[in-house]
Amino acid sequence: MKYITDGIVNEYSSKFLLRVTENISEVAFTWRSAVAEPKYGYSMHTRPDDGVLPVLRIPRQGFIPNKTEVFIVEYRCSKAGQFEVALFVDIAYPSKINRTSVVLKQQKLCATYDKPVSTGSFYLEYQKNLFSGIALTSENVFYMVIGCILVVVFVIVVILIFYFRSTQNNTPKFRLENVSHSETLQQRMSRNMTTSCVPADSDTFSLLNAHEQRRERYLSTINRLSVMPQLIYDKPYVIDVGSTLNELHVDKNCFEVFTSDIFVLPVHEIEGTFGELKWAIWRKRFGVKNSNLSTDEENDFIDEVLLVKALKVTADARQLNIFLEQSLRFHHVPRFRHLAQVEAAAFNGLYDSRERVVDFPLICYNHQGYGNLKRFLQRCRSGLVEEVQKSTATNFVQTLRTHELVSIGIQILKAVLHLHKYSIIHKDIAARNCLISEISQSPERFFVQLCDSALSKDLFPNDYHCLGDNENRPVKWMAYESLRSNLYTSATDTWSFGVTLWELLSCGQQPYVDADPDEMILLLQQGHRLLQPYNCPDELYHMMLCCWQLDYRDRPTGDQLLKTLQNFMMQLWQFI
Repeated sequence: MKYITDGIVNEYSSKFLLRVTENISEVAFTWRSAVAEPKYGYSMHTRPDDGVLPVLRIPRQGFIPNKTEVFIVEYRCSKAGQFEVALFVDIAYPSKINRTSVVLKQQKLCATYDKPVSTGSFYLEYQKNLFSGIALTSENVFYMVIGCILVVVFVIVVILIFYFRSTQNNTPKFRLENVSHSETLQQRMSRNMTTSCVPADSDTFSLLNAHEQRRERYLSTINRLSVMPQLIYDKPYVIDVGSTLNELHVDKNCFEVFTSDIFVLPVHEIEGTFGELKWAIWRKRFGVKNSNLSTDEENDFIDEVLLVKALKVTADARQLNIFLEQSLRFHHVPRFRHLAQVEAAAFNGLYDSRERVVDFPLICYNHQGYGNLKRFLQRCRSGLVEEVQKSTATNFVQTLRTHELVSIGIQILKAVLHLHKYSIIHKDIAARNCLISEISQSPERFFVQLCDSALSKDLFPNDYHCLGDNENRPVKWMAYESLRSNLYTSATDTWSFGVTLWELLSCGQQPYVDADPDEMILLLQQGHRLLQPYNCPDELYHMMLCCWQLDYRDRPTGDQLLKTLQNFMMQLWQFI
């Protein structure tokens, strides 16, 4: 049966369900490329069923051979029945962007369990040869009994040694980066692709039996620091809003606010009930921050595109106070490339009193990219990227690769660590509070900045919930102790970063989508956690689980997470 011929998918064959009977445990596929150059890359993964696990006997990624070769898919049954599995093949033909994909479906029939004939025959022959020349005399039996006793004694001694060593370490060590590398990344990734994993939008609140076992096995391979990690608490800092606004002041007449329908940009605006995220052009004089427009000196100005947060005319004084305090929260922090800080505040006149404000200021950020990270991920997931492809930005590929998502996570974490360096706890780390742009001629395709949370409650109301204290909070991103005691530390930021990492790997899906916000404390106490996103490597999901430990002392520090992500990134680059 031919599935692809001359780059054309055989629709009949691809829809046909190949029946694999009980006595067959392996299926062989032949393939080759008709041309030696260029080499066409491929990627494969399998979809298991409840009772059968398909295992690829070929690297998950590579190049199609230019001569006929065979690769094998092995089917491992765990119970009797009829199960449907699939093999997903993606080929970079005719180009890396315009790819060819095919799904090969198989129906596997299983008895109680499958035994590969070759392995079983070899084992029986081995047993036959081993014992064929042995006579069970009384002397042989005596030596066999003595040997068994010695083996049992040896095992007991080894167990006692490990037990006493473990009891001597009252405070176990935790090193997230010291995970065993006994198997290669390629093997682990291949194993991950053949492991049953539930899509992120399925029943989020099952007890995670399989994932719980893997989490315990993973945690048993890592150690805790002999000294508990030093917690960082939020250092109180009173912001002088008036003087800060005057310091950032730019004449509002130098700005023109517009929509992306008028001026083509790679992202739509976001509009809330009383606030909005829009674009503006700043007519800026060379070398001068603030100036009045002059038609006689038209050539002395340049137009700079900025992303602005602004209040609508329907906003009241209370909303203005909250907006200004949140947007200026990081103003006193030293500049950092992955931290989005306010570039300018545009309003008329000088700011002397909030009660006498005649117009709401435009809070401006230096950004010319895709805008909000959460919206960007959601557009990538839905495939609605036409507005990006039509923009003046560089070429956009719809598929976000694992190493690109890891790079985004590393950049966000660096911004978090920069804040912690100055005793600032973000308290609302999430994709909605990040900005993303694309950079050319760089190993890292995307550039990401962590932003403040100003207007987020209004622009993303479904991400915030009130727990009876009349304050909307990002309940499903918050750590257990934050929900229970309203406590915020560097360890709670670690928890939120783990949820943000989950957002990246699930392309902007809602965490705990089926959960009642009022029951989150109980659910976390019972051990419920977000499921592993589809195609998320085991290593990344294990990092997330470490971030979501109920006891803050069991969570890794930001520095440990950064080192582990960077090490994982280096391994990914070896296979790109």
